Amino acid sequence: MIKAYYTAANGAISNKNYLDVISNNMANIQTEGFKKSKPEFSDLIYTNMRGAEGANTELKSGSGSKISKIDVVFSQGIPYQTSVKTDFAILGEGFFAVQFEEENMFTRGGSFNITNIDDENYLTYQGGYVLNNQEEPIILENNDDIDNVEIGVFVLNNNGELEQAGNNLYRISNEDAEYNLVEAKVLKGYLEASNVEISDEMVKLIQLQRAFQLNSTVIQTADEIEQTINSLRG
Repeated sequence: MIKAYYTAANGAISNKNYLDVISNNMANIQTEGFKKSKPEFSDLIYTNMRGAEGANTELKSGSGSKISKIDVVFSQGIPYQTSVKTDFAILGEGFFAVQFEEENMFTRGGSFNITNIDDENYLTYQGGYVLNNQEEPIILENNDDIDNVEIGVFVLNNNGELEQAGNNLYRISNEDAEYNLVEAKVLKGYLEASNVEISDEMVKLIQLQRAFQLNSTVIQTADEIEQTINSLRG
Protein backbone atom coordinates (compact mmCIF):
# COMPACT_ATOMS: atom_id res chain seq x y z
CA MET A 1 0.00 0.00 0.00
CA ILE A 2 2.93 2.32 0.65
CA LYS A 3 4.02 1.87 -2.98
CA ALA A 4 0.50 2.63 -4.23
CA TYR A 5 0.43 5.73 -2.04
CA TYR A 6 3.67 7.17 -3.43
CA THR A 7 2.88 6.18 -7.02
CA ALA A 8 -0.47 8.00 -6.82
CA ALA A 9 1.22 10.96 -5.12
CA ASN A 10 3.72 11.20 -7.99
CA GLY A 11 0.79 11.11 -10.41
CA ALA A 12 -0.98 13.92 -8.55
CA ILE A 13 2.19 16.06 -8.65
CA SER A 14 2.47 15.48 -12.41
CA ASN A 15 -1.21 16.44 -12.77
CA LYS A 16 -0.57 19.67 -10.88
CA ASN A 17 2.42 20.56 -13.08
CA TYR A 18 0.42 19.74 -16.20
CA LEU A 19 -2.37 22.00 -14.93
CA ASP A 20 0.15 24.86 -14.69
CA VAL A 21 0.99 24.39 -18.38
CA ILE A 22 -2.66 24.33 -19.43
CA SER A 23 -3.44 27.36 -17.27
CA ASN A 24 -0.62 29.34 -18.87
CA ASN A 25 -1.83 28.38 -22.35
CA MET A 26 -5.41 29.42 -21.60
CA ALA A 27 -4.32 32.65 -19.91
CA ASN A 28 -2.53 33.69 -23.12
CA ILE A 29 -5.20 32.75 -25.62
CA GLN A 30 -5.56 36.43 -26.58
CA THR A 31 -1.82 37.25 -26.49
CA GLU A 32 -0.63 38.08 -29.99
CA GLY A 33 1.90 35.63 -31.38
CA PHE A 34 1.79 33.42 -28.28
CA LYS A 35 2.89 29.82 -28.75
CA LYS A 36 1.37 27.10 -26.60
CA SER A 37 3.41 24.71 -24.48
CA LYS A 38 3.20 20.93 -24.43
CA PRO A 39 4.64 18.76 -21.63
CA GLU A 40 6.60 15.57 -22.27
CA PHE A 41 6.28 12.79 -19.69
CA SER A 42 8.80 10.15 -18.67
CA ASP A 43 8.51 7.08 -16.44
CA LEU A 44 9.96 7.06 -12.97
CA ILE A 45 12.05 4.19 -11.60
CA TYR A 46 10.88 0.65 -12.29
CA THR A 47 11.35 -2.08 -9.68
CA ASN A 48 12.09 -5.66 -10.72
CA MET A 49 9.68 -8.15 -9.13
CA ARG A 50 9.97 -11.90 -8.89
CA GLY A 51 7.31 -13.88 -10.68
CA ALA A 52 5.58 -16.95 -9.31
CA GLU A 53 7.89 -19.74 -8.22
CA GLY A 54 8.94 -21.79 -11.21
CA ALA A 55 7.66 -19.25 -13.73
CA ASN A 56 10.18 -17.92 -16.21
CA THR A 57 8.89 -14.38 -16.09
CA GLU A 58 10.28 -11.05 -14.97
CA LEU A 59 7.82 -8.52 -13.66
CA LYS A 60 8.36 -4.82 -13.27
CA SER A 61 6.49 -2.41 -11.08
CA GLY A 62 6.45 1.27 -12.01
CA SER A 63 6.53 4.27 -9.71
CA GLY A 64 4.45 6.63 -11.81
CA SER A 65 5.55 9.38 -14.19
CA LYS A 66 6.77 12.95 -14.19
CA ILE A 67 7.05 15.85 -16.62
CA SER A 68 10.56 15.59 -18.05
CA LYS A 69 10.43 18.73 -20.19
CA ILE A 70 8.05 21.30 -21.64
CA ASP A 71 8.21 21.96 -25.37
CA VAL A 72 6.90 25.03 -27.17
CA VAL A 73 4.71 24.38 -30.23
CA PHE A 74 5.73 26.94 -32.87
CA SER A 75 2.83 26.41 -35.26
CA GLN A 76 1.42 29.38 -37.17
CA GLY A 77 -1.35 31.40 -35.56
CA ILE A 78 -4.08 32.97 -37.68
CA PRO A 79 -3.29 36.57 -38.73
CA TYR A 80 -6.03 39.11 -38.12
CA GLN A 81 -6.31 42.72 -39.25
CA THR A 82 -6.01 45.57 -36.76
CA SER A 83 -5.27 48.46 -39.16
CA VAL A 84 -2.77 49.77 -36.59
CA LYS A 85 0.36 50.94 -38.42
CA THR A 86 2.74 49.61 -35.77
CA ASP A 87 1.26 46.09 -35.83
CA PHE A 88 3.06 43.39 -37.83
CA ALA A 89 2.57 39.67 -38.40
CA ILE A 90 4.92 37.11 -39.95
CA LEU A 91 3.54 34.58 -42.42
CA GLY A 92 5.50 31.35 -42.16
CA GLU A 93 8.59 30.65 -40.11
CA GLY A 94 10.73 33.23 -38.37
CA PHE A 95 10.85 35.68 -35.49
CA PHE A 96 11.23 39.37 -34.91
CA ALA A 97 14.45 40.21 -33.07
CA VAL A 98 14.39 42.60 -30.11
CA GLN A 99 17.59 44.07 -28.68
CA PHE A 100 17.97 44.57 -24.95
CA GLU A 101 21.02 45.75 -23.04
CA GLU A 102 22.48 42.30 -22.49
CA GLU A 103 21.14 40.17 -25.34
CA ASN A 104 18.91 39.85 -28.37
CA MET A 105 15.61 38.08 -27.86
CA PHE A 106 13.00 36.82 -30.29
CA THR A 107 9.24 37.05 -30.52
CA ARG A 108 6.28 36.34 -32.79
CA GLY A 109 4.37 39.18 -31.17
CA GLY A 110 4.21 42.18 -33.48
CA SER A 111 2.40 44.80 -31.41
CA PHE A 112 5.18 47.41 -31.54
CA ASN A 113 5.40 50.96 -30.25
CA ILE A 114 7.18 54.13 -31.33
CA THR A 115 9.25 55.35 -28.37
CA ASN A 116 11.24 58.56 -28.18
CA ILE A 117 14.65 57.87 -26.62
CA ASP A 118 17.41 60.51 -26.63
CA ASP A 119 15.46 62.53 -29.22
CA GLU A 120 15.25 59.54 -31.57
CA ASN A 121 12.05 57.67 -32.46
CA TYR A 122 12.70 53.95 -32.04
CA LEU A 123 10.42 51.05 -32.85
CA THR A 124 10.21 49.10 -29.59
CA TYR A 125 8.68 45.98 -28.09
CA GLN A 126 8.49 45.24 -24.36
CA GLY A 127 11.13 47.91 -23.72
CA GLY A 128 13.61 46.59 -26.30
CA TYR A 129 14.62 47.83 -29.74
CA VAL A 130 13.11 46.06 -32.75
CA LEU A 131 15.85 45.20 -35.26
CA ASN A 132 15.81 45.76 -39.02
CA ASN A 133 17.26 43.54 -41.75
CA GLN A 134 20.76 44.84 -40.90
CA GLU A 135 20.30 43.71 -37.28
CA GLU A 136 20.23 47.32 -36.12
CA PRO A 137 17.59 49.17 -34.07
CA ILE A 138 14.91 50.76 -36.24
CA ILE A 139 14.91 54.57 -36.06
CA LEU A 140 12.06 56.55 -37.62
CA GLU A 141 12.53 60.10 -38.88
CA ASN A 142 8.80 60.63 -38.41
CA ASN A 143 5.74 58.47 -37.75
CA ASP A 144 4.94 58.18 -41.46
CA ASP A 145 8.18 56.24 -41.99
CA ILE A 146 6.48 53.24 -40.41
CA ASP A 147 4.84 52.58 -43.80
CA ASN A 148 8.23 51.88 -45.40
CA VAL A 149 10.07 50.24 -42.53
CA GLU A 150 11.85 46.94 -43.21
CA ILE A 151 11.68 44.77 -40.13
CA GLY A 152 14.14 41.89 -39.92
CA VAL A 153 12.80 38.33 -39.78
CA PHE A 154 15.16 35.72 -38.34
CA VAL A 155 15.01 31.93 -38.57
CA LEU A 156 16.85 29.58 -36.23
CA ASN A 157 18.22 26.27 -37.40
CA ASN A 158 16.45 24.64 -34.47
CA ASN A 159 13.57 26.29 -32.61
CA GLY A 160 14.18 23.83 -29.78
CA GLU A 161 17.15 25.98 -28.81
CA LEU A 162 14.78 28.75 -27.72
CA GLU A 163 13.46 29.02 -24.18
CA GLN A 164 10.66 31.18 -22.85
CA ALA A 165 11.88 34.37 -21.19
CA GLY A 166 8.52 35.90 -20.25
CA ASN A 167 6.64 38.83 -21.81
CA ASN A 168 6.10 36.77 -25.00
CA LEU A 169 9.87 36.71 -25.64
CA TYR A 170 12.31 33.87 -26.23
CA ARG A 171 16.04 33.69 -25.59
CA ILE A 172 18.60 31.35 -27.07
CA SER A 173 19.49 28.63 -24.57
CA ASN A 174 22.43 27.27 -26.56
CA GLU A 175 25.42 29.55 -27.11
CA ASP A 176 26.27 27.71 -30.34
CA ALA A 177 22.82 28.20 -31.85
CA GLU A 178 22.74 29.89 -35.24
CA TYR A 179 20.09 32.04 -36.87
CA ASN A 180 19.76 33.61 -40.29
CA LEU A 181 18.01 36.63 -41.74
CA VAL A 182 15.34 35.57 -44.26
CA GLU A 183 12.99 37.25 -46.69
CA ALA A 184 9.65 36.41 -45.13
CA LYS A 185 6.28 37.94 -45.84
CA VAL A 186 5.36 40.45 -43.14
CA LEU A 187 1.81 41.78 -43.00
CA LYS A 188 1.49 45.40 -41.91
CA GLY A 189 -1.55 46.36 -39.89
CA TYR A 190 -2.01 42.73 -38.80
CA LEU A 191 -1.22 40.65 -35.73
CA GLU A 192 -0.79 36.92 -35.40
CA ALA A 193 -3.27 35.27 -33.07
CA SER A 194 -2.23 32.82 -30.38
CA ASN A 195 -2.06 29.20 -31.59
CA VAL A 196 -3.89 28.00 -28.47
CA GLU A 197 -7.13 26.15 -29.28
CA ILE A 198 -9.50 26.62 -26.37
CA SER A 199 -11.45 23.43 -27.21
CA ASP A 200 -8.27 21.32 -27.09
CA GLU A 201 -7.21 22.83 -23.78
CA MET A 202 -10.67 22.22 -22.28
CA VAL A 203 -10.55 18.55 -23.30
CA LYS A 204 -7.10 18.22 -21.69
CA LEU A 205 -8.39 19.96 -18.58
CA ILE A 206 -11.29 17.49 -18.22
CA GLN A 207 -8.95 14.52 -18.71
CA LEU A 208 -6.55 15.99 -16.17
CA GLN A 209 -9.33 16.50 -13.64
CA ARG A 210 -10.37 12.85 -13.93
CA ALA A 211 -6.77 11.66 -13.58
CA PHE A 212 -6.28 13.82 -10.50
CA GLN A 213 -9.49 12.48 -8.95
CA LEU A 214 -8.32 8.91 -9.58
CA ASN A 215 -4.93 9.56 -7.99
CA SER A 216 -6.60 11.26 -5.03
CA THR A 217 -8.88 8.23 -4.56
CA VAL A 218 -5.88 5.86 -4.62
CA ILE A 219 -4.06 8.02 -2.04
CA GLN A 220 -7.10 8.08 0.23
CA THR A 221 -7.70 4.31 -0.12
CA ALA A 222 -4.05 3.47 0.53
CA ASP A 223 -4.06 5.69 3.62
CA GLU A 224 -7.23 4.05 4.97
CA ILE A 225 -5.83 0.54 4.44
CA GLU A 226 -2.58 1.51 6.14
CA GLN A 227 -4.54 2.85 9.11
CA THR A 228 -6.53 -0.41 9.30
CA ILE A 229 -3.32 -2.49 9.22
CA ASN A 230 -1.78 -0.38 11.96
CA SER A 231 -4.87 -0.73 14.13
CA LEU A 232 -4.79 -4.53 13.74
CA ARG A 233 -1.14 -4.59 14.74
CA GLY A 234 -2.01 -2.71 17.87
